Amino acid sequence: MKLIQVEAHGFKSFADKVTLKLDGGVCAIIGPNGSGKSNINDAIRWVLGESSSKALRGDNMQDVIFAGSKTEKEMDFAQVTLTFDNRENPISIPHDFFTISRVIHRGKGENEYYINGEPATKKEIREISMESGISKSSLAIIGQGTISDIAEATPERRREIFEEASGTSMYRARKIEAQKKLERTEIALSELTSVINELERRRNPLVKQAEKAKIYLEKSEQLKEVEISVLVRDTIDYSHRLEQLKEEAIAYETEKDELNSKNKFYDNIIQQKALIIEDLRKQVESLSREHKDISEKITNLEIRSVKEQAQREMIIKGSVQTTTKEQIEALKLSLNELNQKISTYRGFIQEREKTIENLNVKITNRFSLINQCKTNLELEQGKLNKVKSRIDVIREVNDKKATYAKGTKNIVENSTLFKGYKALVSQLIEVEDQYIKAIESILAGAAQHIVVDTSETAVDAINFLKKNNGGKATFIPLSTIKPKFINEQHIVVAQTQRGFLGLASELVKTAREYDVLRKFLLGNILVCDTIESANKLSKLLENRYMVVTLDGDIIRAGGVMTGGQANQQSNVFGMEREIATLEQLVPVLDDNIIKLKEALVKLQQEQDSDSAYSANFVLEKATLQHQLNNCLNEFDDLNQRYNQLSTEKLELEENIDFKSSIAKLISEQSELQVKLKSEELLLKNASIEFQELTMKKNENSILLTRLLEENQSKISERAKAESIIETAKKRLTEQYGMLIETAQQYYNPEIEIDTARKLVSNLKQDIRELGHVNVEAIQELAEVQQRYDTLVEQQQEISTAKATIEEAIEEMDKIIVQKITETVDLVNHEFNEVFRKMFGGGKAEIKYTEPDNLLDSGIDVIAQPPGKAIKNLKLFSGGEKALIAISLLFSILKAKPLPLCILDEVEAALDEANVIRFAEFLQHLKKETQFVVITHRQGTMERVDKLYGATMQKRGVTTFFSVNLADAKRLVDEKGNAIQ
Repeated sequence: MKLIQVEAHGFKSFADKVTLKLDGGVCAIIGPNGSGKSNINDAIRWVLGESSSKALRGDNMQDVIFAGSKTEKEMDFAQVTLTFDNRENPISIPHDFFTISRVIHRGKGENEYYINGEPATKKEIREISMESGISKSSLAIIGQGTISDIAEATPERRREIFEEASGTSMYRARKIEAQKKLERTEIALSELTSVINELERRRNPLVKQAEKAKIYLEKSEQLKEVEISVLVRDTIDYSHRLEQLKEEAIAYETEKDELNSKNKFYDNIIQQKALIIEDLRKQVESLSREHKDISEKITNLEIRSVKEQAQREMIIKGSVQTTTKEQIEALKLSLNELNQKISTYRGFIQEREKTIENLNVKITNRFSLINQCKTNLELEQGKLNKVKSRIDVIREVNDKKATYAKGTKNIVENSTLFKGYKALVSQLIEVEDQYIKAIESILAGAAQHIVVDTSETAVDAINFLKKNNGGKATFIPLSTIKPKFINEQHIVVAQTQRGFLGLASELVKTAREYDVLRKFLLGNILVCDTIESANKLSKLLENRYMVVTLDGDIIRAGGVMTGGQANQQSNVFGMEREIATLEQLVPVLDDNIIKLKEALVKLQQEQDSDSAYSANFVLEKATLQHQLNNCLNEFDDLNQRYNQLSTEKLELEENIDFKSSIAKLISEQSELQVKLKSEELLLKNASIEFQELTMKKNENSILLTRLLEENQSKISERAKAESIIETAKKRLTEQYGMLIETAQQYYNPEIEIDTARKLVSNLKQDIRELGHVNVEAIQELAEVQQRYDTLVEQQQEISTAKATIEEAIEEMDKIIVQKITETVDLVNHEFNEVFRKMFGGGKAEIKYTEPDNLLDSGIDVIAQPPGKAIKNLKLFSGGEKALIAISLLFSILKAKPLPLCILDEVEAALDEANVIRFAEFLQHLKKETQFVVITHRQGTMERVDKLYGATMQKRGVTTFFSVNLADAKRLVDEKGNAIQ
């Protein structure tokens, strides 16, 4: 391997790029002090991995970058590249020629290394230098003023020099690396052994826990299989029963309403009848008292009247001697009285007939009103029943989710499992009647989309549907969606068009938290009244947006149109609106029914009262007619008698005023009697009706109580059924993660339910008796066992690796001992010979400081120039130390030639004769070793193969040029003059 070129740019004084081409042999670099010739040595040393800034004559590594001068700016980087010829004595690089480079940038602490222009590591560079023997710490690079240090070096430092020369430094470095690796391996092995021991302690209890867990899982799986069938059977059976109970509940509500209505009707009538009876009783008592008072008065007057009547009869019959005139007057008076009675009775009869006629008219008219009221009541009751039935049907559809897709239905029914569940789109948007068709056309299937808080909730729900074969659903995460908008200019254009109603998002309402949902679904959609105005607007906006009409016709973005006869069946928004409308009708119809029932009761009461009055008046009329007939007969008899005695005049003593009073009292008594009988009849009828109504009400109450008791039992049964169904579904969801639809796939319809229930109970008891079970123990044991096996395998691998490393170290020790021994023996032989030539006699040798420890023993140098007995090298003069070091260097190069050796003014302390010997030795050694010598000695310059001169044409900037010997001598003379 041979160095054929050195390139440097920005390194120290090399502000301008310098290139030195080397052809092998001995090349000298000369120049005055301060010209920067030694910077070539530093540059080569730096490329080979020198990390000490002091070794490069600086305070820090940034100092190697050109710092600038009065005429030159500082540079931002330093770069040095060495080019090698690898054709002879090659190293392990698969190229005939290769380069190594190092670059550093100002302000950056990191260095960059390259091999053949490709990035490399410092370690790779050092391996090349160690393999070639030209590392920065070997004899291949000897800096200015350091040659004597070799003579004064410690035995350990000399050992390093010999290891570099023998090629064992690479093995030493590898050994050190192997020892570090061995140390790390031993630490890892120790830690691994501790972990394995800990895993063994964990594994033993886990074995028992895992066995217990397996039993638990087997029984749990068996329990799952049986219990799912039991839960599904319970759900099916009780769902059927629940449907029956719901139908019975509807019938119960109808029957209960009827019975309550009857009870209310009876209560109202009974209350009114009670008031009527109380009034009639008071009236009867009052009439009875009046009748009694009049009777007493009549009795008193009749006693007196009888006496007078007897007297008159005696007169009339002649029992008393009277005149004809008196008889005639007596008959006349009797006829007048009878005539007065007849007139009175006829008046009473006419009054009764008129009253009866009026009552009959009222009864007839009221009968029509009652029939109309009953008809209206039946109509209102029918309307109410239809409304309630319609509400029940719609609610049943909603409850059964009949309009929902399978996936949507399953998520809605299990919404409590998802904390982020909000509602369906249709449940969050409020739409006015006139816009329902338009909004339903826009949303279509999106009305069933499920609104959730975040996409994570949607993922959980989707996984739930997948796991349970629950169908598919679409989710809208509020945290993800963004509002959609229409360009404001386009909105202004739309507002100028006839038929434009507004943005769809502005025609509906949502809660504030769902504004983003409203604008996401409807924010970029326009609404018009008709398809014609919609078409015109869409064309005007160049079909950029969807336009929808009130009939639900759609013109989509791009111009595609959908329309026609709208479906009459109400969709989700229509159903909600219909329920709201119907629920508003229920209280109105209830109020109408109550008012009609109250009016009917009042009319019926009035009808009953008038019918009773009419019957009483008919009875009174018959009584009065009978009395009238008696009076007419008596009148005829008296009139006949009167005619016979008309020619006879009787003077009768009479007291007309007295008789008139009796007649008046009798008339009053008769009227009172009629009234009293009428009131008593009304009271009797009212009492009978009261008893009948009370009996009917009691019977109705008994039926209602019995109905309530039966319904209470059914309510309990329904609650039990719902609880069992809910518990079963909850158990399926929470325990087994299944929907009822999924569980039905595992259902065994042939299972004997009682036996299955007993088995479930026994399995649960067995599981309880297991106590605490660590189900994770199975997996944990598997993981621990797997890790244990892996670690044991790793332990074996590391142990094997440890043994391999130890064997490698042992082998490297053998190689180091072998190579160092071989090198020391060869160098020792050459050293004495070279020493004698350089000193003109004397003797020198190399010895081990620890002959029994050749692996690590230091190396000592013993030198005795002619005529001297000094053994301590430190006591020699500077020139003698340099000459001893040069002798050692040449001995090593003869025994173990290096491909390259850089010597920086190593002969500076020698006298001229020794300089010549030095230069001649270089010529002898150049066949095996390439030399780059930095010198100012003429004896050296005269005996080199190539010369480069260093100068600073620009202050602070080094340049190189080829020189001949004459030029070299002139440069040397200039240096001497400068020194003088």
